[in-house]
Amino acid sequence: MSTTDRFGPHSRGKIDREYVVSAALCIVDRTGLDSLSIRSLAASIDRDPMTVYRYLPTKEALLDAIADSILSPLVTVDVTDADWQGQLRMFARHYRCLALEHPHAVILLSTRPHRTPLGLGTTRSLRSLESVLALLINAGFTAPEALSTYRLLKSFLRGHLLSETQEMPENPDETGDRLSLALRRLPVDEFPLLSTLPPLITAYDGAHELERGLDVLFAGLVRTVVPAEAVTPAESARKSALSLE
Repeated sequence: MSTTDRFGPHSRGKIDREYVVSAALCIVDRTGLDSLSIRSLAASIDRDPMTVYRYLPTKEALLDAIADSILSPLVTVDVTDADWQGQLRMFARHYRCLALEHPHAVILLSTRPHRTPLGLGTTRSLRSLESVLALLINAGFTAPEALSTYRLLKSFLRGHLLSETQEMPENPDETGDRLSLALRRLPVDEFPLLSTLPPLITAYDGAHELERGLDVLFAGLVRTVVPAEAVTPAESARKSALSLE
């Protein structure tokens, strides 16, 4: 039975917090984030709104829980693998796959959670952060470099996914045709490049763009991060101090 089929006006079985969050995500998947409210969620599981508030006290808490549930299956990297780039690439690919299963909810991955310190997330979501930090420190990064690298990776992934989901119209052929026509109608003297690029713009490949972005990110990191074994203790202390400024 699909997630969509599980929730309806006659769902009178036993429920728990996970069930309520799943029902909320189902609404978002079907009709978009704007259609989600405590009242609509309660109706979808045939309960009174107070039942929802028993598990999620506010709309903010509900949105946090949805974001956390989307990424709950996210892999943890193998901290013993010397190929840190390969591990981070696997992590990024899985993050993208999980996000694209719920394109209407991708914005939540960039804006939630709000209720935890510094938006770090729940204990469950912090496991991926812990594993990435351990992977990078084992590879020779200082602790500040490892944390900075994790932030860079997450910032890239969030931005990429927001861009990719914007490139996913409901009717891609129709939207692509309209975009191509609009670009071709641009004055060539004002837009000499854009007016000749319709095939490239309409042939957007999210997976390819992800890999290219990771290539650029990793190439920059390799140039700026020196393996720990090649750094003297004094230099290591200096780098850590500079990273924390």
